[in-house]
Amino acid sequence: MASEPGIPGITDYTDRDYDALVTSLLDTAALKLPEWTDRSDNDLGRLLLELFAQVGDVLLYYQDRIANEAFLATAVERRSVIDLLGLIGYTLSTPAPAAVELTLTARNDTATPLVVQPGARFATEAAPGRPPIEFCYLPVPPVPLQVPQDGSGTPVAATLTCVDAQRIDNEVLGASTGDANQGFRLTQSPVLLPRDPDSQEYLAVEVDAGGGFERWERRGTLLHSRSADPHYVVRIDAEDSAELVFGDAAHGRVPPAGATVRATYLIGGGQRGNVGAGTVTVAKSGVNLPVTVVNPLAASGGAERESIEHARALAPYVFRSGQRAVTATDYAALAENVPGVTRAIAVAPSWNHVDVYVVDSAGAAPTCRLRAQVLTYLAERAMVTALVSVRQPVFVRVDLAVTVGAEPTFYRADVRSRVEKALGALFDLERIGFGQSFYLSKIYEAVESQPGVAYSRVTTFAGVRSVPAGEQVDAATGLIQLQPREFPTAGLLSVEAEGGLI
Repeated sequence: MASEPGIPGITDYTDRDYDALVTSLLDTAALKLPEWTDRSDNDLGRLLLELFAQVGDVLLYYQDRIANEAFLATAVERRSVIDLLGLIGYTLSTPAPAAVELTLTARNDTATPLVVQPGARFATEAAPGRPPIEFCYLPVPPVPLQVPQDGSGTPVAATLTCVDAQRIDNEVLGASTGDANQGFRLTQSPVLLPRDPDSQEYLAVEVDAGGGFERWERRGTLLHSRSADPHYVVRIDAEDSAELVFGDAAHGRVPPAGATVRATYLIGGGQRGNVGAGTVTVAKSGVNLPVTVVNPLAASGGAERESIEHARALAPYVFRSGQRAVTATDYAALAENVPGVTRAIAVAPSWNHVDVYVVDSAGAAPTCRLRAQVLTYLAERAMVTALVSVRQPVFVRVDLAVTVGAEPTFYRADVRSRVEKALGALFDLERIGFGQSFYLSKIYEAVESQPGVAYSRVTTFAGVRSVPAGEQVDAATGLIQLQPREFPTAGLLSVEAEGGLI
């Protein structure tokens, strides 16, 4: 830092790292203390100066972090992202439960009807290091499912949909103090909530002021609630803990002093529930007769809580849509806003028809339950004249077979493993989308960028459509071209390695 004689030194605090602060302080010391000439690393004065620079570096680091957390593009803490997106009315989604369709078969050797109670539980088989995944039968309304039997011996079957969730019944949260804006925290987590903040599914809150329990309604905001409305909002923090917040007598009713507040809610969810077909085979509770249980199709729709990266990318589109579906981008963004949906695209075959194609969190076709959730969510936000359909995409299976040569100093098995991971990463759900094309050159690029690969040959490069089943996609030019409603999936990924160390 240069300075004219007689003019006080100026420290440039925009040079924020340790080395810049040391240099700046040394320049200032030359002006203030010209008699100090020994600036070697062994000098006590130099030691004190470096200590001050270290403290300054730490303080400036925290200032940068605080400033970064004030902007959505640079925030890294989930708490900051929740607060920032709350300003535009966007809430991060909770985990989503996987849904599975089960077939129950009874022997029919008695006249007693087969009864499946609400809350009945079914599970996969346990294995060493792999605990069972449980699914719960939660019908709406919560009435038992009854299947008549006549004792003829002809087996009877029942089909029902269960979800990967645990229900917490009538948990007492505490007594009201009569104050405004009271909060009651649910003790279990992670809490499952529908994306629609006005939905009454999954969570039931009741207040007893002495005349019996009264059901209150969830809202996304209390801004439009009147003083007598029995409304509340739910706030989810960075640790997935949920808090119920009531009104202030101007916007939303205040629970009377001494009133008991209780809640029935669901916890669980996540991708772990996306189990394969034929794996849910155990009836644990809630069935009055011995039954055989099986899931003909794989469970799907289970998703982890919304990531910061997903919210950062999606929230601006949802905000710009104003929670109204007008353009194709609006429909796709709102569909991806439904927990359990990973990718969506909207296509308009005519002026008032909109086909929305969605892929679930497992990269598979959506279940009927998930499609119904998306349709309900979009129907409330679409224009009156729009006819919306939620469809499953055409999946294009991409088959790859590669032969790689390992460098002489690399182990062949290690090279093969790295190449297999690189090919699998090409189909990561965070990287692929509808209508994405696959170039043969990109396959070579992914393979030959791995350490230890001396050369490679792609022996199979093919795409196969699910509709019509088995139809081949032309790949003769080194390009698998997908249509807008087509979605790529990993097919046969075969890697053969030669050379290198064994």
